[in-house]
Amino acid sequence: MIPFVRRADGIHLGMASGERAVLTSLVEQLRGILDGDLDADPVTLRMFPDAYPADRQASSEFRRYTRDDLAAGKSRNAEAVQAWLTGSREGAFTAEDEQAWLRCLTDLRLTIAERLGIVDAESEDAARAAAGAVGLRDVYDWLGYVQEHLVTTLTEH
Repeated sequence: MIPFVRRADGIHLGMASGERAVLTSLVEQLRGILDGDLDADPVTLRMFPDAYPADRQASSEFRRYTRDDLAAGKSRNAEAVQAWLTGSREGAFTAEDEQAWLRCLTDLRLTIAERLGIVDAESEDAARAAAGAVGLRDVYDWLGYVQEHLVTTLTEH
């Protein structure tokens, strides 16, 4: 199905119920990570990378002052997307909704990339070849399609 549709009043969600269910589950899992111990899951290192890789102390200080606010923002984005997926929100996306969707889809792809061990194009190709990761890899690819479709829909005139 077509994930997003542009109408005269703006962008509307066009996902089928099965797609909504899959994405809702992924968003719930992301919210679980963001609401949990941010030091306990390697995914959070991808979502909150070192600001100063060569300076451990400066990175620690930066993280101490920014991570809670960044995590709260990511959680708000996920909450907004979940509201659209579950039907709590309807109509056309606002500019804030568009950004929440783009950011949440990025966080979901980062999460899955971490689980698959994808850090660059070479490791992405290796993940594609791994027989045991087919389902998760397919979800990763599908999220890329959804994100690309949203960007294309947003930039259409």
